[in-house]
Amino acid sequence: MSKIDLGAAIYIALKPIFKIYTIIFVGFLLAKYNIVSMENAKGISNMVVNAILPCLTFNKIVTNISWHDIKEVGVIILSAIILFSFGAAGALVTNYTTPVPKTFFWSFIFAGLFPNISDLPIAYTQSMGNGAIFTEAESEKGVAYSCIFLFTQSFLMMNFGMWRMVGLDFRDAKKESNDLENQSSINIPDSESDRGTSMIINEPKNNSLETTSEVPRVSVSESDAPSNRTSVMSSLDSNVIEDDNGFQLELAIMFKHIQKVLDTSLTLGHILKNQPRLIFNDDNDFENEIVRRKRSRRGSVHDVISSFSAVDRIRTGELDLTRPLSVTREIGRDNTTIGVIDNNTEETGIVENELKSNGDLQSIHSEKATKWTRFKKRVVDFIHKHHLEWVAYFAINFCRPASLGALLGIICALIPWIKALFVPTYVHVHQAPDNMPVLNFLMDFTAYIGNACIPLGLLLLGGTLARLEVNSLPKGFDRSVILMTVFRLIISPIIGVLWANKLYSMNWLESRIGKFVMILTWSMPCSTSQVYFTAFYTPIVGSHIQMDCLSVFFVAQYAILFITLSFVVTYTLKVDLKV
Repeated sequence: MSKIDLGAAIYIALKPIFKIYTIIFVGFLLAKYNIVSMENAKGISNMVVNAILPCLTFNKIVTNISWHDIKEVGVIILSAIILFSFGAAGALVTNYTTPVPKTFFWSFIFAGLFPNISDLPIAYTQSMGNGAIFTEAESEKGVAYSCIFLFTQSFLMMNFGMWRMVGLDFRDAKKESNDLENQSSINIPDSESDRGTSMIINEPKNNSLETTSEVPRVSVSESDAPSNRTSVMSSLDSNVIEDDNGFQLELAIMFKHIQKVLDTSLTLGHILKNQPRLIFNDDNDFENEIVRRKRSRRGSVHDVISSFSAVDRIRTGELDLTRPLSVTREIGRDNTTIGVIDNNTEETGIVENELKSNGDLQSIHSEKATKWTRFKKRVVDFIHKHHLEWVAYFAINFCRPASLGALLGIICALIPWIKALFVPTYVHVHQAPDNMPVLNFLMDFTAYIGNACIPLGLLLLGGTLARLEVNSLPKGFDRSVILMTVFRLIISPIIGVLWANKLYSMNWLESRIGKFVMILTWSMPCSTSQVYFTAFYTPIVGSHIQMDCLSVFFVAQYAILFITLSFVVTYTLKVDLKV
C-alpha cells in the first residue's frame, strides 16, 4: 500500500465521522418531531438487544476469530478491564477536585467506568474497510474485536450487576417523591350546583397517553367555598406538569372523565401558569384539542423517564432488585421467571392429591412436571441455605440474548471442529451439496439480520440525545463536566495509544487492525445506556437532578467528539500505522 499525505489521512479520518454524525442527526430529528415515539424507540431497542445484536456478535466472532487468536482475545479482555478501571479512576479524581453533587456521585463513577464501545467503534471500523487503509477482511476482524470489548462490558454491567451502581444515588429519592406527591392535587372551585368541591386526582403510573387505559381515581371531599367563582383555576406546579412532555394532554383527559362523573358544566381554566385557556364546548372541540397537542408534541426526557421508571414497583416490592430482571428486555421492569419456585406447600399438596386420583396420560406428564418442580425447589433451597444468590444472579444473566450470542460465538470460534460446521476452515468435515458447511445457512441468516444493528443503534443514539434536557444544573458542575470530558476524550486516547504501542511491541497484538481498534476504543465517550439506567431509578414526579447532570455530560462530549476522534485517528494512521 502506497503512502498517503496528511490531507488524505485527515479526510479518511473524517469521512466515517461525517457518516456516523449524519445517521445520529437523522435519529435526532425522528425523536425531536416525535416521528418515532419513545414507546416505539423502546420496542426497537429491545429488538436490537434481543435479536439483531446477538446475530451480529455471533456472526463476526465465528467468522473472524479462531483458536489462533486466543492470545489477542485475552489481551482485549485485559485491556477492557484496564480501560474501565482507568475511567473510574479519572472519575474519582474529577469528583475530588471539582464540585460533583453528592446525588450524582455513583452515576459519575459509572460514567467513567463504561464508554460507548458498541455502535461507534463498530460503525467506524466498518467504514475503514474500503481498501484505502484496511481490507474488508481486516475490517471484519476489527468488528469482531469490538464485539469482544462489548461482551466484556456487558458481562461486567449485567452479569455482575454493576448497572445497579446508578441506583445508589437515589437512596433518598423515596422521601422526596412522597413529599412531592402530596402537592400533586387539583383544586377546582365550586359551580352553582357543586359548591365547595375539592377533587384530588391520583396520577396514573404511566404518563404515556397511548398506553393509558384506566380512568384515574377521583375522590370528592367537602371544603370551604373559595371566594373567586369567576374562573376555574388549577394550582399545579409547572415542574410537575409541563406542556412539552405531554402531561397536559393527559390532564385534559382526566378532566373529561371528571366532567362525566360529576355531570356538571365546569369550564376548564388555566391548566398551567401563563398558558392559554382550554375550553371544550363539545366532544369535537375536545378531540380536536387532543389531536393538535399530540401533533405538536416534541420528544423530551420525561418520555424516557415515564417509559423506564420502575420506582413505584420497587417501592411496593413488585420488583426485587436482588433478583435478575427480565432477560428479554434491555432494562426490564419485571423480575425474570427463570428459576422461580412456588413455595405454597398447601397448593402443592392439593396438586399431588389430584395426581394420585387420576391415572390418565396427562396425569403422568403432570407428575413428571411436579417432580421437576420439586427438584428445582431443592436447588433453590440449597442456594438460599448457602447464600449463593449471587451465583444464580450471575448465571441467569448469561441467558440474556446479547450475552448468549457472544458467548456461543466465542465457544464455536475457538473449537475448530465446531467452527467448521459454520464456515470453511482447515478442518475437514462433510460439506453440503453447495460445497459449503452444513450450518452455513445460519451464518447467512445472522449476517443478514446483524447488518441492521449499527444503523438502528446510531438512530437510537440520536433519539436519546434529542430527548435529553437540562432544567437545572448544580453550581460548579460545569467544571466537573469540562474536566471529565477532557479526561475521557483527550487524556484517555493518549493512554490508549501508549498502551496499544506497548502491546504491539511485545507481540501481544499482532495485527494492525487490532492496534487500531484498541486505540479507537480508548477514544470513545461515555455509554449512552446510562440514560436508561438512570431513568429506571428516576421518579416520574419530582426533581430530575441526575438526569439533568447526565444530559449536560453527554451534550458536552458528543459536541467535541468529532474533533478529538478525527485528530486521534489521523495521528494513528500517520504515526502508529505509518500509512
